Order: sequence, then C-alpha cells, then structure tokens
Amino acid sequence: MKVPFNLRRVLAPADLPTLFSNLERELETVINVLQPGPLGIVEHKFSDSELDNAKATVARAVASWRKAASSSH
Repeated sequence: MKVPFNLRRVLAPADLPTLFSNLERELETVINVLQPGPLGIVEHKFSDSELDNAKATVARAVASWRKAASSSH
C-alpha cells in the first residue's frame, strides 16, 4: 500500500511544537465550550407577553403553512 504523503514530513521534530500548540488551543476551545456556565438564553426569564407573542407567531406560521399545504393539493 502506498501512502500518499510523507509520514516523516508530517511528524518532523521541528513541527512538533507547532502541532502541540495547535492541539492545545483546540483542546482549550473544546473545554471552554463544554464547561457549564451562564448562557444568555438560559438565564433570560421571558415575560408573559413575550411568551404570548411567541405562541401567537408560531400559531400564525402553522396556520399559514397549513393553508399553503392544503391549497397545493
């Protein structure tokens, strides 16, 4: 089986510090994303009027979708 790239070049000792540095940054990003913490949408307490407005918007969208679906058949 022929390898399409030079494995020695990929793992060259001179490239190891850069490789480890990039890996460290990627791991830090993953850890930061996975850490529990405050998210704006989770912490936001929606008011009754905001909830009512959202429900009405969804109801209008569903009614519009049903109307369009029934007229296309």
